Amino acid sequence: MIDRATAPSPTAPRPYHFPKITRTTLPNGLRVLVAENRNAPIAALRTLVKSGADHDDAEHAGLASIVADLLDEGAANRDAIRLAEDTGLLGGSLATGADWDASYISVDVLSRNVQPSVEILADVSFRATLPPDGLDRVRSERLMEILQQRDEPAAIAGKRFAGLLYGTGAYGNSVIGNADSVARITLDDVRRFYDAHYLPNASSVVISGDVDSARAAELAAQMFANWKKAEEPPRPVVSPQSIPESRVYLIDRPQAVQSEIRVGHVGVARSSEDYFAITVMNSILGGVFNSRINLNLRERHGYTYGARSTFAFRRAQGPFVVSAPVRNEVTRESVSEVLAELRRIRTGDVETHELEDTKNYLMGVFPATVQSASDIASRLLDMELYGLPEDYFDRYRENIAAIEKDDIARVAQKYVDPDRALIVIVGNAGQIREPLGTLGLPLHEIDIEGNLVTA
Repeated sequence: MIDRATAPSPTAPRPYHFPKITRTTLPNGLRVLVAENRNAPIAALRTLVKSGADHDDAEHAGLASIVADLLDEGAANRDAIRLAEDTGLLGGSLATGADWDASYISVDVLSRNVQPSVEILADVSFRATLPPDGLDRVRSERLMEILQQRDEPAAIAGKRFAGLLYGTGAYGNSVIGNADSVARITLDDVRRFYDAHYLPNASSVVISGDVDSARAAELAAQMFANWKKAEEPPRPVVSPQSIPESRVYLIDRPQAVQSEIRVGHVGVARSSEDYFAITVMNSILGGVFNSRINLNLRERHGYTYGARSTFAFRRAQGPFVVSAPVRNEVTRESVSEVLAELRRIRTGDVETHELEDTKNYLMGVFPATVQSASDIASRLLDMELYGLPEDYFDRYRENIAAIEKDDIARVAQKYVDPDRALIVIVGNAGQIREPLGTLGLPLHEIDIEGNLVTA
């Protein structure tokens, strides 16, 4: 008989093995990766171009993402409507986009239609037409998005935090750009970026799902053979600003009933040898719902509906940031509690159950992130973009399990610095200015564009 009054004890995690990867490099330098995953009759096709918004300059912020958005406006002999119709008739969907590190083209399709879908992927990757009317439409939509974000405190806080941390260089601008930069982008700018960055020798094609590896690799070789290689553009230099001491930047939103808080500094690159220790440490600190920062601000004090900390792992050093929307009247107390939690994690004060619960959670949710064809494709893209070893995901849970208390203290002391943090707050300055002054930190008032406000 089963005793239903007692919860069963947890068992050891089931073994997990990442699908076998078939790798090919074409004569033009394009890398092709194929992984079979027969869970469903679906295939995920991806092109990874290793240039993203980090290549934008201040004058043309938003260019990489606009180029990516234009890719599905027409390719080869298909205009935007024909491209959408042809993809839809195959039971597929087409998406394009860019983030800080790279640009992406994705097609998810019924596996029986892989061949014509690879052809569409190839057309969009290196035969995009980039039509003038497409640029007009994309730019109009982008300007409307930017206008809307001017009234969103969370968006303002994020942009100003990045600008103060990285200046006007890489990572300091917004991925989507600003009103002036987007209005300035011309079709010539778009085509120059496309010609300079969309290169086979700086790209990878990934295919995963219900496919035959040899056949899929052969299809990619055929469809992408005519993509002409050229000299790769140099990697941009990321230059964070020096933060000799913690300081507060206040942005006034007179009608705001809550404050958007950002606390942080420069973090680490995805290639860091401490990635797993940082992942566990940050999960304890603020990376999951029952983390210290959220339990403190939400559960213990009732200051917010949710607070979290994040290391933005990128090809170069992305930011470490704690974010929380809190009531105006507790803004000062919330900042104090965040700084206290940053100091506490550095002491190594971690309970055994806290560490084990966190590791078990990270190991437990991992299999759910590598189930579908799309999941596997995303992991393959990570491998290519960040140079991860082939057994990386086979050993993922093992690497998480190996983290000890001493590792938590070591990486917290190395990568978390509450005494050299940017503190950006968007809120009602009339209500929160005076309390913030009692923190004993330099306080500067700036507008939503980052300009100093003088009395």
